[in-house]
Amino acid sequence: MATVSSHPGAEAAPRLETAEILASGGGTLVPSPALEVFREGMDYFNRGELSLAITSFEQVVAQAPDFPDGHMALGVAYAVDSRVYPAIDHLERATSLAPGNFAAHFKLGQFYFKLRVAQKGYEEMARALDCCTSLEQKKMVAQLIREEKQREKN
Repeated sequence: MATVSSHPGAEAAPRLETAEILASGGGTLVPSPALEVFREGMDYFNRGELSLAITSFEQVVAQAPDFPDGHMALGVAYAVDSRVYPAIDHLERATSLAPGNFAAHFKLGQFYFKLRVAQKGYEEMARALDCCTSLEQKKMVAQLIREEKQREKN
Protein backbone atom coordinates (compact mmCIF):
# COMPACT_ATOMS: atom_id res chain seq x y z
CA MET A 1 0.00 0.00 0.00
CA ALA A 2 1.10 3.55 -0.61
CA THR A 3 0.26 6.91 0.86
CA VAL A 4 -0.31 10.33 -0.58
CA SER A 5 2.74 12.32 0.46
CA SER A 6 4.76 15.37 -0.35
CA HIS A 7 8.00 13.39 -0.57
CA PRO A 8 9.20 9.79 -0.42
CA GLY A 9 9.03 8.27 3.02
CA ALA A 10 6.49 10.75 4.41
CA GLU A 11 3.58 9.34 6.35
CA ALA A 12 0.20 10.79 5.49
CA ALA A 13 -3.39 9.77 4.85
CA PRO A 14 -5.34 8.74 2.85
CA ARG A 15 -3.90 5.46 1.66
CA LEU A 16 -4.10 4.34 -1.95
CA GLU A 17 -3.95 0.75 -3.09
CA THR A 18 -2.22 1.07 -6.44
CA ALA A 19 -0.34 4.32 -6.66
CA GLU A 20 1.15 7.27 -4.89
CA ILE A 21 1.21 10.84 -6.07
CA LEU A 22 4.36 12.66 -5.06
CA ALA A 23 4.39 16.46 -5.14
CA SER A 24 8.04 16.47 -6.13
CA GLY A 25 7.10 14.15 -8.96
CA GLY A 26 4.98 16.82 -10.55
CA GLY A 27 1.77 14.98 -9.72
CA THR A 28 2.97 11.83 -11.47
CA LEU A 29 0.98 8.72 -10.66
CA VAL A 30 3.54 6.11 -9.64
CA PRO A 31 2.62 2.42 -9.32
CA SER A 32 3.02 1.07 -5.79
CA PRO A 33 5.50 -1.66 -6.85
CA ALA A 34 7.79 1.03 -8.29
CA LEU A 35 7.53 3.05 -5.09
CA GLU A 36 8.43 0.05 -3.00
CA VAL A 37 11.49 -0.59 -5.17
CA PHE A 38 12.32 3.14 -4.96
CA ARG A 39 12.26 3.00 -1.16
CA GLU A 40 14.41 -0.14 -1.20
CA GLY A 41 16.86 1.66 -3.48
CA MET A 42 16.99 4.62 -1.09
CA ASP A 43 17.69 2.23 1.79
CA TYR A 44 20.48 0.56 -0.19
CA PHE A 45 21.93 3.94 -1.15
CA ASN A 46 21.86 5.20 2.43
CA ARG A 47 23.60 2.03 3.61
CA GLY A 48 26.31 2.48 0.99
CA GLU A 49 25.22 -0.51 -1.11
CA LEU A 50 25.61 1.38 -4.36
CA SER A 51 25.28 -1.44 -6.89
CA LEU A 52 22.05 -2.64 -5.27
CA ALA A 53 20.75 0.93 -5.18
CA ILE A 54 21.51 1.41 -8.88
CA THR A 55 19.79 -1.86 -9.76
CA SER A 56 16.74 -0.79 -7.77
CA PHE A 57 16.58 2.66 -9.33
CA GLU A 58 16.99 1.19 -12.82
CA GLN A 59 13.97 -1.01 -12.09
CA VAL A 60 12.04 2.04 -10.88
CA VAL A 61 12.59 4.06 -14.06
CA ALA A 62 11.74 0.99 -16.15
CA GLN A 63 8.44 0.60 -14.28
CA ALA A 64 7.69 4.33 -13.99
CA PRO A 65 9.58 6.18 -16.76
CA ASP A 66 7.90 9.51 -15.96
CA PHE A 67 8.78 9.47 -12.24
CA PRO A 68 11.22 12.37 -11.73
CA ASP A 69 12.42 11.21 -8.31
CA GLY A 70 13.36 7.83 -9.80
CA HIS A 71 15.50 9.52 -12.45
CA MET A 72 17.00 11.90 -9.89
CA ALA A 73 17.93 9.05 -7.54
CA LEU A 74 19.40 7.01 -10.39
CA GLY A 75 21.35 10.03 -11.61
CA VAL A 76 22.80 10.68 -8.16
CA ALA A 77 23.69 7.00 -7.74
CA TYR A 78 25.41 6.96 -11.13
CA ALA A 79 27.29 10.14 -10.18
CA VAL A 80 28.54 8.57 -6.97
CA ASP A 81 29.60 5.55 -9.03
CA SER A 82 31.54 7.87 -11.42
CA ARG A 83 29.25 7.06 -14.36
CA VAL A 84 29.15 10.62 -15.64
CA TYR A 85 27.09 10.43 -18.83
CA PRO A 86 24.27 8.25 -17.46
CA ALA A 87 24.20 10.49 -14.37
CA ILE A 88 23.75 13.60 -16.49
CA ASP A 89 21.11 11.90 -18.65
CA HIS A 90 18.96 10.93 -15.67
CA LEU A 91 19.40 14.19 -13.78
CA GLU A 92 18.44 16.13 -16.91
CA ARG A 93 15.46 13.82 -17.41
CA ALA A 94 14.33 14.56 -13.85
CA THR A 95 14.48 18.31 -14.51
CA SER A 96 12.54 17.96 -17.75
CA LEU A 97 9.85 15.84 -16.10
CA ALA A 98 9.52 18.22 -13.15
CA PRO A 99 10.80 21.66 -14.15
CA GLY A 100 9.65 23.11 -10.83
CA ASN A 101 11.57 20.56 -8.74
CA PHE A 102 14.20 22.36 -6.67
CA ALA A 103 16.12 19.21 -5.77
CA ALA A 104 16.47 18.05 -9.38
CA HIS A 105 17.93 21.37 -10.53
CA PHE A 106 20.13 21.66 -7.43
CA LYS A 107 21.59 18.16 -7.83
CA LEU A 108 22.22 18.66 -11.55
CA GLY A 109 23.89 22.03 -10.92
CA GLN A 110 25.97 20.56 -8.11
CA PHE A 111 27.11 17.76 -10.39
CA TYR A 112 28.05 20.19 -13.16
CA PHE A 113 30.16 22.14 -10.67
CA LYS A 114 31.91 18.93 -9.61
CA LEU A 115 32.63 18.22 -13.27
CA ARG A 116 34.03 21.76 -13.65
CA VAL A 117 31.33 22.71 -16.15
CA ALA A 118 30.67 25.96 -14.33
CA GLN A 119 28.41 27.67 -16.86
CA LYS A 120 25.92 24.80 -16.87
CA GLY A 121 26.17 24.65 -13.09
CA TYR A 122 25.26 28.32 -12.78
CA GLU A 123 22.36 27.87 -15.19
CA GLU A 124 20.95 25.03 -13.09
CA MET A 125 21.46 27.00 -9.89
CA ALA A 126 19.43 29.86 -11.43
CA ARG A 127 16.67 27.36 -12.20
CA ALA A 128 16.92 25.94 -8.68
CA LEU A 129 16.52 29.46 -7.27
CA ASP A 130 13.36 29.89 -9.35
CA CYS A 131 12.00 26.73 -7.69
CA CYS A 132 12.91 27.61 -4.09
CA THR A 133 10.10 27.27 -1.60
CA SER A 134 12.10 28.07 1.54
CA LEU A 135 14.85 30.28 2.83
CA GLU A 136 16.91 27.17 3.55
CA GLN A 137 16.88 26.22 -0.14
CA LYS A 138 18.00 29.73 -1.11
CA LYS A 139 20.85 29.45 1.41
CA MET A 140 21.89 26.09 -0.06
CA VAL A 141 22.09 27.59 -3.55
CA ALA A 142 23.97 30.68 -2.32
CA GLN A 143 26.48 28.53 -0.42
CA LEU A 144 27.15 26.30 -3.42
CA ILE A 145 27.62 29.31 -5.71
CA ARG A 146 30.03 30.89 -3.19
CA GLU A 147 32.04 27.66 -3.05
CA GLU A 148 32.18 27.49 -6.86
CA LYS A 149 33.30 31.10 -7.19
CA GLN A 150 36.00 30.48 -4.58
CA ARG A 151 37.15 27.37 -6.46
CA GLU A 152 37.32 29.39 -9.67
CA LYS A 153 39.58 31.97 -7.98
CA ASN A 154 42.07 29.30 -6.93
